[in-house]
Amino acid sequence: MPAPANNKNKPVRDPRDLFFHFRCTRAEIDVIHRNAAQGGLRPGVFVRDVALSGGKLRIVSRVDESAVFELRRLGAMLKGLYPKTANWTNEEKRRHWDAMKAVLEHADKLAGDAKDPAERGEQQGRSA
Repeated sequence: MPAPANNKNKPVRDPRDLFFHFRCTRAEIDVIHRNAAQGGLRPGVFVRDVALSGGKLRIVSRVDESAVFELRRLGAMLKGLYPKTANWTNEEKRRHWDAMKAVLEHADKLAGDAKDPAERGEQQGRSA
């Protein structure tokens, strides 16, 4: 049985004292390092978490929250700049809304809030 943790907020864990080795190519190592860095994890922790999750680990990129905030702010500004009284063609209106949606979708993707394609299709069908 593991010793009790010194800090009351930390969970008690079994010590990790065993090693598991495997062979892979240089390209595979590079992909592992790149994906681990994207998630802010060490490569060994990344591989262990992927293996223990059955390959269903969702990697959320650690992005500067201020960048996501600014993208959302820009999308809102584009929405506010839409001229309601202007005599725009339908194509110009569509391009304006598409640009606004692209900025907001990119912010959601960076923040990890992106919806899957089925949900996006559902929402587009409702709003049309």
